[in-house]
Amino acid sequence: MEKGPSFLFSGITFNKKRFASDFARFKEKKESDDLLNDTSSLVESQNSEIEERTVPAKKRKRKSMVSEPVEGFNVFKSSKSEDVTEENVQTENDVSQGKKELYRQMERDALFRKKHNIHTSGSNVPSPLQNFTELKSRYGCKQYLLRNFAELGYKEPTPIQRQAIPVILSGRECFACAPTGSGKTLAFVCPMLMKLKHASKDGVRAVILCPTRELAAQTARECKKMAKGKKFYIKLMTSQLVRSADFSKLHCDILISTPLRLQFAIRKRKLDLSSVLQSFDITSLFSATLPDAVEELARTIMHDAVRVIIGRKNSASESIKQKLVFVGSEEGKLLALRQSFAEQSLNPPVLVFLQNKERAKELYKELAFDDIRADVIHADMSQMQRENAIDNFRAGKIWVLIATDVIARGMDFKGVNCVINYDFPDSASAYIHRIGRSGRAGRSGEAITLYTEADVPFLRNIANVMAASGCEVPAWIMSLTKRKWKKHRPQRDTILTKPKDDEEQ
Repeated sequence: MEKGPSFLFSGITFNKKRFASDFARFKEKKESDDLLNDTSSLVESQNSEIEERTVPAKKRKRKSMVSEPVEGFNVFKSSKSEDVTEENVQTENDVSQGKKELYRQMERDALFRKKHNIHTSGSNVPSPLQNFTELKSRYGCKQYLLRNFAELGYKEPTPIQRQAIPVILSGRECFACAPTGSGKTLAFVCPMLMKLKHASKDGVRAVILCPTRELAAQTARECKKMAKGKKFYIKLMTSQLVRSADFSKLHCDILISTPLRLQFAIRKRKLDLSSVLQSFDITSLFSATLPDAVEELARTIMHDAVRVIIGRKNSASESIKQKLVFVGSEEGKLLALRQSFAEQSLNPPVLVFLQNKERAKELYKELAFDDIRADVIHADMSQMQRENAIDNFRAGKIWVLIATDVIARGMDFKGVNCVINYDFPDSASAYIHRIGRSGRAGRSGEAITLYTEADVPFLRNIANVMAASGCEVPAWIMSLTKRKWKKHRPQRDTILTKPKDDEEQ
């Protein structure tokens, strides 16, 4: 049987009274040793806990050395290093909380963009607008601008306005592609007016370039409507202004022009755009179509630009009902058009597009015999004649406006119910811009494209645009080979049914 060491001292008694003084010294020393041992064990346990947080579990814990007591030191109170650690932990918590909130905001933005079919690319894209009132809370928009929006009937931002406006107001360059009639003009004019803040006499401060004179005139009118209540100097570059104006003394906050007229003014050294570069230095590009070549060119002159696409790139508005009609020959086109007017299957006002001004004149002469309230617009007409034709069409004085692609881009005819492509468009981009004159601002519209045997090889190019916007396309057309075209403008027979000699008589 195993026995402990106490077995050796069994039967021995200790007289505590006799050796009381010695026993007291021994007991006092033992208590101090016990207290020291307890203190060292406590320090050792704290050190082990700290090591458990920093050292992997598989590594062995180092034993702490018991140091001699230091006056003023208390193991139960934190030192300065522990205060710094707590501050660091608090800072890390704040940073972590900030990152979490940023990720939550990014997730909310992503869901909101998905809801409105907004696609963006670029770094640190600003959050889209929930409503127009955010312009005031986020960017300090003046009340006059919000009041003008309400008077013009703009209740909620469109998808392109929701994203493009914050991008430009954040000082970022932007190139955007959105369907026709989606509110692109407001999307770039609004931040322009907000950045200019007030009128100035320092020369030209901002420039808007438009592809046609008609679109430039329309943009100037819209700018003035939005700037109502502020004395901004908004000028339209006309031929008379180019010839007679002294731009160095001209008070102009926003100059609206076509590229050729602007180039002419700069070449004649009548216009200096250095003030524009100093006040803005932001470039933006807005269009209903954005070909890859144009996008690549834009990237070469833009810095850290944000790309904004609404819906599918280079697609037509889903509110337009699109239809392809085979007419066989040129004679079949005129017959189909007259039959549609006779049966009243077309709901005016109607826009009819042809491939050149000669054919536009011919169709106008033919419809004049049918007692149809029609007019024509083309490049041979004076600026006054073109403006009168557009104004009469807007006022409802004429029901059918015959035109070339000169008014296919950007022109806003709010009441157009139908667009007829009498001549097959020469590109998918031209098709999108043509039919985009109807179905604007959420309204429904109709687009009818007439085609002959000569146009069949290029049907697939138009069919792709139709399918992308949700229209039904016959399977045999979608099975056609897609042709790479530059300009599809075949030599077509005359539209006139009477010989020219008979007309002269």
